[in-house]
Amino acid sequence: MHSKPFVRTVATCFLAMTKPPNHAAFAAEPDATAKAHAFELTYRAHPSVSQDPFYHIAENVLDTVPGTLLKVERETNTSLYTLAPNLSMSRFIYLSKTSNGTVVPVSAYILWPYIARNYGDGLPMVVWAHGTSGTNDECAPSNIQNLWHHFQAPYQLSLQGYVVVATDYAGLGISKDLSGRFIVHEYLHGVAQANDIAYSIPAAREAFPELSARFVVVGSSQGGQGAWGFAEKLVSEPMHGHLGTVALSPVTRLLNLPDLWPAVPLLLLMLSPSLAARSPSFRPEQILTSQGQQSLQTYVELKGCNTLLFNIPTTGIIKDGWQNNSAIQEYQNAAEVGGKRISGPMLVIHGGIDPIVYPPTVTDAVNRTMAADPSVSIQLHILPNVSHAPAMYAGLQIYLDWIAARFSGQTVEPGLERSDPQPVRPAGAQQIEANWFVQNQTSPWQAT
Repeated sequence: MHSKPFVRTVATCFLAMTKPPNHAAFAAEPDATAKAHAFELTYRAHPSVSQDPFYHIAENVLDTVPGTLLKVERETNTSLYTLAPNLSMSRFIYLSKTSNGTVVPVSAYILWPYIARNYGDGLPMVVWAHGTSGTNDECAPSNIQNLWHHFQAPYQLSLQGYVVVATDYAGLGISKDLSGRFIVHEYLHGVAQANDIAYSIPAAREAFPELSARFVVVGSSQGGQGAWGFAEKLVSEPMHGHLGTVALSPVTRLLNLPDLWPAVPLLLLMLSPSLAARSPSFRPEQILTSQGQQSLQTYVELKGCNTLLFNIPTTGIIKDGWQNNSAIQEYQNAAEVGGKRISGPMLVIHGGIDPIVYPPTVTDAVNRTMAADPSVSIQLHILPNVSHAPAMYAGLQIYLDWIAARFSGQTVEPGLERSDPQPVRPAGAQQIEANWFVQNQTSPWQAT
């Protein structure tokens, strides 16, 4: 049964303590996949996007211009979510386009602060690009109770007085295009995610004219890649009001990884539908073993998201020589960011012990970008003893100050500035990964 908050007039939640993530141990449990799938069902705002009328669009849409606003839900029922108290939420649907130019509908949410910062020109907007939530339609952050990244970023930004505009990305949330064709989420594709970010901005402004014309784009992981791709897109397609870009733990060249890098099997599972959609000659069995094909089938059939993905068998699921697959090489070349000119200043923050995105790929992308245009301004911070998602916490002070400086009109110097902060306490005293999650309150005794 789909649970509801016990106190419906207040956005309530609690931080449930768990053991630190150990994905290898989880996957070893015989019923881990079933448990993970059951857990994913509990953190949806609605039981399924297919059951929420918001995600349904009319089939007679005549306008096919990217950036067009299709639907607005001005006051979203926040009792279905686990928002920080006194924040409010809206949702909207707009038109974007895929990497090959196909126009597609995309869902998004807006997180409203209780009190907005006042810079004298409307409500300040931060455009948020989320990290990997999954690749199936059920993985839209706008239908996840904690918006997927909760206090990692969107809550923090809104509590700081910014209006957070957040795309779900094409294929997440809305599963079919205007012609009724299935939308395949182009996972880790810098161009595709950049389009979804870009076209959410005019649509949000059309829905809510009180939004400022000025904005900063912030993204993490997959969203860090999308934010970086957005900065590249602006070189040929300038957008008025852009103040700068923040890329947290960004994917750059997605498969330039050491041979035994632990994220490779998961990346290939999630990429397989995108590869098949983009390259007609590609078949999952070219890179996946029979066990890998079974894991992919389970993931797709259950419409799983990240929790399920980390709890399906991944040992021995990829074939040797997968790097030589032509579809993978073509996708990587089309999807990568870095080494190209960007528009506006950029802040890059990355964890020094990131086990998902190999840190040298990020520094290499920064250096190649500077080589492409030495006049650009990039600040780079590699955070010692910081993992992947935790970079959103460890780097919080840095990027909040940077965003405020952009809205305040502070100028930036051209060139690369690198500063690796030193933590206050030694590594052994720090909590490396989160051992809690934000969950709905379901019983009165859970109140604090």
